This record gives sequence, C-alpha cells and structure tokens, in this order.
Amino acid sequence: MNINKKALELANSIKSSDEFKLMKKSKAQLDKNKNLKRQFDNYIDKKNKLYSNNRLEDASNKLAELNKEYEEFFNLPLVSSYMKSTRDFNNLMEKVYKSIEKELLK
Repeated sequence: MNINKKALELANSIKSSDEFKLMKKSKAQLDKNKNLKRQFDNYIDKKNKLYSNNRLEDASNKLAELNKEYEEFFNLPLVSSYMKSTRDFNNLMEKVYKSIEKELLK
C-alpha cells in the first residue's frame, strides 16, 4: 500500500466535501469585498499577535475583548457565512482526525 496515494485520496475526498466547497465559496465571496477582507485580515493579525505575545490565559482574556470589538463585524452576512462554513469544515476535519486516531489506537 502506498501511503502517499492514500493521503492524496483523502485530500481529494475532503476537497469534494460539501463543507470544503462551502468554505471555499464563502471565502471567495468575502475576498471579493476588499473592505471586509481587509477588516477580516486585520482581525486575524491582531488575534495571532495576541497569542504570540501573551501567555495562553492572558491571550484568551484579550481575545474575548477583541471579539467584543468585532462583534458587529462578525454579524455581517458575508463574514458570518464564512466563519460558520469554516467552523463546519473544522468540525469535519476533527471527525477525520478522530477516526484516524481511533484506527491507530486499535
């Protein structure tokens, strides 16, 4: 068995999932709106800086404050749709990882 071939098959299965397709579509729609994309990128940059410059506990508290600042932004339809589709995709991937782990631990 060629493990690289199996990995390619898994990647193709993931790419053909509804969750991946919707996330990709939502991201493309968000990217079309330059203002929203810029704001979203700014949020991601701030979030990443919080985690890289603070202890985990401090970062979590500061992230809660940052999320409050962006609450109205998160409720915009394009942003909300992208964030939901990303969560759904992440949930799918978590299930995949758990399935792999379960098989490895047998």
